[in-house]
Amino acid sequence: MNLENIRYHIAVTLLVLGCSIPIMGIVVWIITEMIPLEGRALKIAYITTYAAIVLFGLRFYIPRMRGMT
Repeated sequence: MNLENIRYHIAVTLLVLGCSIPIMGIVVWIITEMIPLEGRALKIAYITTYAAIVLFGLRFYIPRMRGMT
């Protein structure tokens, strides 16, 4: 792996990590409108949703963003 690939992977990873936060908030807000969550259950919902969105985003964007960043 050369330095260009490392730079690309870091850029896309940071992009996905940052852009997943608003999406996570919207998804958890929709979930809490249907199911009232408080305390620890709400934190688990945030973490689980964030992890799922990040994993999907990394799987989807790493091969598709080549040459754009």
